[in-house]
Amino acid sequence: MKPNIKSAKVIPNKILKTAWKKISDRPLPELYAYALKDSAFLSTLKMLQQNKSVTDSRSEEYNVNFDNKSIEALTFEFEGHMIVFVRDSVPLLDALEHELKHVSEWKHEDKHSRI
Repeated sequence: MKPNIKSAKVIPNKILKTAWKKISDRPLPELYAYALKDSAFLSTLKMLQQNKSVTDSRSEEYNVNFDNKSIEALTFEFEGHMIVFVRDSVPLLDALEHELKHVSEWKHEDKHSRI
């Protein structure tokens, strides 16, 4: 599965497994991860925020609502698949570890469609 975004670059499974091993002993769940140029990331984020079936969890996570330009990565579910988008201008492993912590919690709690 590859999004129809020209700048989307697949993040290899080897990198995902490296990040996942730092946060969990469980098997890496099925997910797709992509690095996006800043402009594509921001437009995708805005589109997701406008979708009423997607819950924006920034306020819950950080207790503040801040500008989208501060967001480095996001995770959501689409048609049963977990999708991670990371800005290509941020440290990849740090952003992946943060997002994969959410994936670990959501898979455990069965929470979906959150950014």
